[in-house]
Amino acid sequence: MKLPEGQGYWPAFWMMPEDSVYGDWPASGEIDIMEAAGKDTNTIGGTIHYGEEYPNNTYRGTEYHFPEDSDYKGYHTYSIEWEPGEIRWYVDGELYQTLNNWFSQGPNEAANYTFPAPFDQEFHLILNLAVGGWYGGDPDETTEFPGQMEVDYVRVYELTGRDYQEPVEPTQELETLPEDAKQPLEDGNLIYDQDYEQGFTIVDENSDTPDDTYWNFLTLPDFAGEGSISTDTIDGTTYAKTDITNAGNALWSLQLIQHLAIVEGHTYEVTFDAKSNTSRSLMTKVSGGAERGYANYSGEKTFDLTSDAQSYSYTFTHNQETDLAARLEFNMGTDANPVWIGNVRVEDITGQQEGSTQKEPLADGNHVYNGTFDQGDFSRLVYWDTLVQNGAEAEAVVNADDRVMHMDITEQGSAPEDIQLKQTGIQLLKGNTYELTFAARADEASDISVGFAGEDGVSYADAKPVSLDEEWNTYTVPFEMTTETSDLESQLIFYMGEANADVYMDNVKLMQTSNYVDYDDIDLNPLSEDFSEGMADWAPYIHFDANATVDVQNEALTVDITQGGNEAWSVLPEYPGLELAKGVTYQLSFDAKSSVARDIEVTMENASYQRFLGETASLTNEFETFTYEFEMPQNDTVSLKYLMGNFADAHMITLDNVQLEVKQD
Repeated sequence: MKLPEGQGYWPAFWMMPEDSVYGDWPASGEIDIMEAAGKDTNTIGGTIHYGEEYPNNTYRGTEYHFPEDSDYKGYHTYSIEWEPGEIRWYVDGELYQTLNNWFSQGPNEAANYTFPAPFDQEFHLILNLAVGGWYGGDPDETTEFPGQMEVDYVRVYELTGRDYQEPVEPTQELETLPEDAKQPLEDGNLIYDQDYEQGFTIVDENSDTPDDTYWNFLTLPDFAGEGSISTDTIDGTTYAKTDITNAGNALWSLQLIQHLAIVEGHTYEVTFDAKSNTSRSLMTKVSGGAERGYANYSGEKTFDLTSDAQSYSYTFTHNQETDLAARLEFNMGTDANPVWIGNVRVEDITGQQEGSTQKEPLADGNHVYNGTFDQGDFSRLVYWDTLVQNGAEAEAVVNADDRVMHMDITEQGSAPEDIQLKQTGIQLLKGNTYELTFAARADEASDISVGFAGEDGVSYADAKPVSLDEEWNTYTVPFEMTTETSDLESQLIFYMGEANADVYMDNVKLMQTSNYVDYDDIDLNPLSEDFSEGMADWAPYIHFDANATVDVQNEALTVDITQGGNEAWSVLPEYPGLELAKGVTYQLSFDAKSSVARDIEVTMENASYQRFLGETASLTNEFETFTYEFEMPQNDTVSLKYLMGNFADAHMITLDNVQLEVKQD
């Protein structure tokens, strides 16, 4: 094929999965056989996209540069060779890249899918000529239209002459930090100038050069963020304080950044203290710079800030090539509330991590990890253990093609417990009921049983019998945790010692089906406000397009609005920092009136703007009591917000007797 020249052209020859087996893009993979930017006719690229679902994805790739007497405007052959566990890129038969290390992790899974996922499924081919986009930018006055990508042929061959290679599980020999890299301080911190004594390099134009050693404050014009940065001392600690006058159009509209060197295969811990003057979110990550395509190394980590300084942390393993100019980013855009950041540390903790035996339920509520037997190393049995005793002989195996657990029994036991498949660290909460489901069959009719036990192996109840036959069936087993205490490290055990034949199992799930709440450690009345002591912890927000005064008069909150602004949130009295508990039903009530009849929005939401309550209250000039109920799906810090903007006429709204309490049955 031959490709067009011109700013903004983006020709590509690429592949996408037929089915998103491992999750949405790019957890199920993308293979870019060739892509090019129309402004640079000497260069094409080959890349794979993989990892977790966007935005916590990553990629690997490299560029091919044509010889001096050639460019992509002429016909060239672009190809890959794809074998299990390895992909090779060619231009005109010349090998220029080999990749054999990647991963995929689904949104509801605790471990990576077994290599070579995601590139072990069927993909389809795409040829296209895009105009505009991030790869080569938009067209300009120099771009000539029409442009053409001309394709002579597309061919797909099967390998002949030898067998396909077997995938080799990626291994990593840990590198060391090069001597010429930015080195950690004596205390191990990869971040310099923790107290901001060197100040901040201001980067507010695309032509500005960031400092490669100390702190940078970025407000690039493309993202419309505006603000200033200074230092502030809180309890003896120096913080970088960002005051925001325009929140911009992206999280990265305002950034605090320092460069650091990170090594392939090493694990790092990022810690920092942060606060705002109200509840808001802060996104941070470790990434590559422009030369790495701003690759997301750590995944985006979003934290909920409050008006009190708190400590936050996250860890990540750097699975890409060593980057001596990586960036620690604090992204503060899209929210005009100020941010304080201090005590920033990044440390190499490779080999120091201690894994917990407790398994938090997965994002979809499943308490069983790797119940689909397709994760971890080539055994595909990560998180599962087997116990074979008393003369029984058996082995749990998973075939790469069908990915089901096969208990290969060569010698039957004399009791059910002689052959066990089990998972530890299962969290069972007192007073709650659960439902275990799984698919299973046996080579001939066989009886197995399933039960739950404590960490010490003592069963909570008699194991439930399950009769299998030769056909796949789905089985459901209920369980109630009747103990006086919860057990966060219990065991799920399948007993197969008396099975007459081999047993096969898949799709194991354990879901909590009740919502018993232990109220002993829960605040039953998180908010009781009659304004007798003024505004206390209320944090009103007035956007720049609005004009309003928030005050307390006659022991009631008054919001005198002369200009409502363009958005509902342009005028926003807020009560932040409410610690609410998962599974609890709350009742919010308040009295309200308005000098002009109008609607306002009432919300309960966290710092990421996830709403747990969203209602419309229709106000008149007489006080009315409004009452709403909502159930919390998670433990979270939330804010009560009254959205009073986007109203043309001048008026006054009055609030009183705001109550938030637990509603117990």
